[in-house]
Amino acid sequence: MNHLVHKIKVALINSSLDEPYHSYGDHWRDGFEDAGCEVTVFPYEKIPLIPPRYDLYFFVEIRYDCNSIAYYLNPRVLYSWDSHVVGTEYYAAQSKYFDKVLLASKIDVDVLNAKGFKNFLWIPEACNPRVHRNMRHERPINLGLLGCTNGTLTKRGKTRNDFLEHLDKSPYGLYRIEGIYGEQYAIEQNKIKIMFDRTITHNIGTRIFESSAAGCVPLWSADFRKENGIDDLLTAGVHYVPYESFEDLDKALENLFNNPDKMNYITKTAEKHVLNNHTYAHRVWQILDNLGIKTIKIVT
Repeated sequence: MNHLVHKIKVALINSSLDEPYHSYGDHWRDGFEDAGCEVTVFPYEKIPLIPPRYDLYFFVEIRYDCNSIAYYLNPRVLYSWDSHVVGTEYYAAQSKYFDKVLLASKIDVDVLNAKGFKNFLWIPEACNPRVHRNMRHERPINLGLLGCTNGTLTKRGKTRNDFLEHLDKSPYGLYRIEGIYGEQYAIEQNKIKIMFDRTITHNIGTRIFESSAAGCVPLWSADFRKENGIDDLLTAGVHYVPYESFEDLDKALENLFNNPDKMNYITKTAEKHVLNNHTYAHRVWQILDNLGIKTIKIVT
């Protein structure tokens, strides 16, 4: 007698961009596959053609008319990284189209839950081990940032660009690149010892997980730390190095460069911790459990 396990079939609705991993939805595709699901990807323009034969319909962001989603596609969930810049009112209005709305920002989920919305769930950002990985070679660059500049959104009165300009004038300097994805992103990660980040508002951001998986020391802005859930996920001084002000940042860098053993300790503990707890596959298992979607054993 054989036991066959039914694979959960997922329709993943994602933007179709010009290269792999340019759309962050590609990480969700890998996460569902790594969690043992069977995934079919539909671009936004194919939403009206999605057939009703999947166990889950997983929509990445909203770049389409929600009225184009057929009523019989259930359960359907939305995942968004953008609530920290778009605002909670937008998601409150769109939530009627989905069984669950999964937001990366805990603060925004808490606000919406307090207003009586019951279908919002906090699902933090994560890393994708297929991309974000430690290649185990020498790192010639002390401090870097892989990502976009931002001179408009302020936090504690300062923008990300204010911090970049401060580091450019510091003794440490800052290596930075924008507009790279996938394998090239991984290659650049592995050149850098300390990965700088300053999230633009109250979000946690993906970079703290991605850089940890790649063997970097995450240097992360700890503003809103008590509210945004980071302490439920990672431990300051063990998995990342926190800072808030210019002065904090300078002291943190001086301490790291004067203590190579501490840098080595954080890289090892952070990498192990995120790979064991904070991959996209881990997030998928959390989502499936919340929705009550289980694998089905078929006896033949």
